[in-house]
Amino acid sequence: MGNILVKLFLLQATVSDHRLQYAMIETDEERERAFISGVLAALEFFEDAIEEVMEA
Repeated sequence: MGNILVKLFLLQATVSDHRLQYAMIETDEERERAFISGVLAALEFFEDAIEEVMEA
């Protein structure tokens, strides 16, 4: 059980880091902003899912 928790913590850190990196991207192109918004939404979903798994 401990091994899976370590992997979940590492995954959570990776997802959080990617979310922060995408959040810092500034662009004027509408397609790129839409893509970034989609990526951010997906990463936030994964963060929430990881938290729920860790709480269970």
